[in-house]
Formats: sequence, C-alpha cells, structure tokens
Amino acid sequence: MPGSVSTTHSVTKRYSIYILGAGFSCLAGLPLANELWPEIRRRAKSTSDRANQNFAKDLQAYIDYKRDCDAEILSPEAVQFEEFMAYLDVEHYLGLRGSDTWSPDGNETQILVKTLIGEILTERTPQKENIPSLYLAFARLLKPSDVVLTFNYDTLLERALDVEGIAYRLFPSRYQNVGNGQAEIDSSREEVVILKMHGSVDWFDRTQYDEIEETRLVRGLHPGHEHPVFSKTQELDLKPLTDGPRFSGDPLQRIYRVGNAAELYKSGPLFLATPLLLNPSPLKLVYSSIFQDFWKGLGRDGGLNFGMTIIGFSMPAQDEYLRQVIYRLVTNYQTKYWDDGFLEYRKTPLVMIDFRADEKSRRELLDRYRFIDLNKAVTHWEGLNEAALATLQAYA
Repeated sequence: MPGSVSTTHSVTKRYSIYILGAGFSCLAGLPLANELWPEIRRRAKSTSDRANQNFAKDLQAYIDYKRDCDAEILSPEAVQFEEFMAYLDVEHYLGLRGSDTWSPDGNETQILVKTLIGEILTERTPQKENIPSLYLAFARLLKPSDVVLTFNYDTLLERALDVEGIAYRLFPSRYQNVGNGQAEIDSSREEVVILKMHGSVDWFDRTQYDEIEETRLVRGLHPGHEHPVFSKTQELDLKPLTDGPRFSGDPLQRIYRVGNAAELYKSGPLFLATPLLLNPSPLKLVYSSIFQDFWKGLGRDGGLNFGMTIIGFSMPAQDEYLRQVIYRLVTNYQTKYWDDGFLEYRKTPLVMIDFRADEKSRRELLDRYRFIDLNKAVTHWEGLNEAALATLQAYA
C-alpha cells in the first residue's frame, strides 16, 4: 500500500517505544497463554452441539496426526495449544477442505477458539472503575507520540488511558490529506500511538458484511441485514478504528471497534462475526496482511527514539518471527546515536521488566534476548510493580 508508516516522525519530541507481552496484563487478572487452553476446552464443551462436535473432531484429528507422524501419544490436556492452532492454520490457509472451508476468517474450530479467547479476555478485563492503580500510573507515564507495540489481545491499556483522559490512537499515522500515492502527515494531535500487532478482542472486520449488503442491493432487497455486530451500531457502541483521510483500499478502514464488548460476548460463539485477532500459532504471519501498516518501516525504527522498554514479553517459540523484528529495533536503539546523542537529546538505557524469580529463568529469557547489550540496559525481575514504575519514571 502506498504511503509512509514510521514510528519516528520527527525528533522534535523525545519519545519512547514500549513493547508489551502477556506479562504486562497478568497482574490485572488476565490469563497467560498456557492458562487459555484448558479454559477454551472447558468452554467449547458447553457450546452448541455442532460447534462442540467440530472442535472435538478437529482435536482428535490432530491427536491422530501426531500419533501417526511422530509416534507421539497425546491426551487433549497434553496437546500444545499453539501447535494445534498451527495445524488448523495450514488446513485452512491451503484450503485443504475444499468447498467445506467455512469462511475467510477460518474454519469453525478456529473461529470458535477466537471467539472464546475474546469471551475469556473480555470477562477477565477489569471494568474502568476496577482497574488496578498500577496500570493507571503506567498510563500516566506515557507521553504524546510514545509508541506502544503490544502483542496482547485485551483492552486493558486502552481502558486505563480512557480513565486517565489520555488521548491515543490505534493506527500508525494520521493524515491531513491523501492523494497520488502520497500523504501529508497530521501531527497536530497530542496522542499516544498503540499498535495491537496481533489484533484485539473488540475489533471486527466489516468486509463480509458489506459484500452481503452489495449482493442484497443487486437483488433489490432492503439494506441492513441482521448481523451480530454491524446491525447493532448504537447498542454495541461501534466505531471505526481509524479516522481522517486514508489511502484507498487501506484495510484498516474495514476494522471497527466494539465499545460494549461485554454485551456482545454474552450471546456466545459468533460464527457470523469473528473477532479480528491472530490465533496463537507459529503461522499467524500468513493471516497478518490486514495489519501490514503496523509493521511497515519498523525495521528502521529505534535509531531516533530516546527510550525503549520491554515489559512481560518472553519471546515465545510460536512468535519466532518477532525475534527478527525486535532484534532490529533493539540494535538500532543501542547503536545509532548512542554515544553522542542527536541534537540535545541523549538516549536512556533500555529497560526490561519481567517476572523471573530465579537466576535460571532469568538466563533463559536473556538467552532469547542475547542481542541486547546489557551494558546499555536496566533489568527489573519482579514484574510490573511500583518499583518497576519508579525505574520507568527515572528513565522517562
């Protein structure tokens, strides 16, 4: 897509990059990845007969596959969630079911899992009045133009920013005008930039709804067919993800946010409205084209940022591709303009915050991040707590 997407728009402001993983949200009661699988299996059993039967059938097919190909005998409890989802991703992406392929969003089990993830995280995310003060304090630390790259599906950070009245946007660049493959950046607003790299439980793609609407108009039918999301704009407080001028064909224009996600998920699995998130799978990249703008230009960033923080992101094996991305960001940050700074600005040490109670687990994490120059970094191993916020404040 034409246009420039960069998180380092200028150096007139001293702003930072934050990288957030599941460890950021867990203190607010959000589950870690290894806690999702048993809960998804439990909830799948209480869905409709068809959904439950298809889930059980697909799970058994994967167990059979592992037995026949790897001589590995697995129980449902022992199945690795991410590997199972990768098996389903291959089947769907290659269209191995032929005409039985359910939808562009996935086959039925993939959609059920996405919906259950949305349901679980929406239930577990604190309401605005109950957000722990720690997250409100973190929100207050963020400066206009700070960029948050989060790999979490939940809406905890957005809620904390809303409570504190801090402006933010959920897309990379805001434009004043667009035309002829170029755009003029609109930098007039003071806002934090949050990029949810794997999607969000409250995001929905309008594409299929609009395609059905077009077909109905061709047939002479009235517009506005019944839909779990897009026919309930006011009830669900539905708003576009982006605003202002955008390039023609920008896929982000198709994404809408549901303000009242709790009401939506009360109705159970949404086979006609799938939350726009990438299932936890090593193959999630093949489904990420709609978020291409989030990634474009990231390999150049870090050099002219003046703060960098990584919170609760363990670089899990299913996200191996992210190692390449974060390597580029960290290396740019810790090498470019490090010694002499740029103009009057000097960089602060990279801050890594994670909960690691013993030396062994710390070494395991640092092995994944072996490209970090620890002489130019500060580590905090007690997770996100008051002391961690004090560390961030010291280097803000």
